[in-house]
Amino acid sequence: MKKSNTRNYVLVHGAWHGGWVWHQVADALREMGHTVTTPTLTGLGERRHLASLRPDLLVHVEDVVANIHFERLSNVVLVGWSYGGMVISGVLEQIQEDVASMIYLDAFVPKKGQAVIDCVEPAAAGAFQGFIDAEKDIPPIIPLEVFGVEDAAVREFVNPKLAPQPFKTFAQPSEALLELPSGIPHTYVRCSGFPEPSLDAYLASAEGDPNFDTHVMSTSHLAMLTDPQGLVEILDNAS
Repeated sequence: MKKSNTRNYVLVHGAWHGGWVWHQVADALREMGHTVTTPTLTGLGERRHLASLRPDLLVHVEDVVANIHFERLSNVVLVGWSYGGMVISGVLEQIQEDVASMIYLDAFVPKKGQAVIDCVEPAAAGAFQGFIDAEKDIPPIIPLEVFGVEDAAVREFVNPKLAPQPFKTFAQPSEALLELPSGIPHTYVRCSGFPEPSLDAYLASAEGDPNFDTHVMSTSHLAMLTDPQGLVEILDNAS
């Protein structure tokens, strides 16, 4: 793997997970000389005890903005995985002057005003809406096998660490920018081991957008655990 100029990576996890999911990728990037932070969003991971605060999408955006500011980072490479794409889109809207590059890893790329339930397939939206209507946090109702994770060791590592997703985070509309800012490269990475039409649509849109580079990984939705080396290479070589 080539040695690149050092960068400041902020890796944002997806629903039900936490910063812990990035350990292998973060360690590898740090060994290459990069600065890496992996903030855990309020109510999840080691911050699950804060779920009673009923955090929403904007709180999660603020989690990452605060991480960047308190770590005194600039020229940040923002990486959002899955639901994390909702978060980094909001972060860009707030602090685009601190962002050098955006990388969406098998992630939602919302338009302004879209919530998670607007971005997923109808069957999933219906399931999520039931929890939202009841004002109950959403358990990890999608088995890892559906995400393409075939390795039993990975499932055994992940499952005990999953936490219910704060229901407001799936219902609150994104405040993403109306237009992508010129001068900030964007990358979309699709994981083909997870068959999901909504993500295929994001890849197709990115392939037709001169602001985006695209990659396809032959691995599960949890690429940071099922192909960490391949993901590190993409992150290290992204614009």
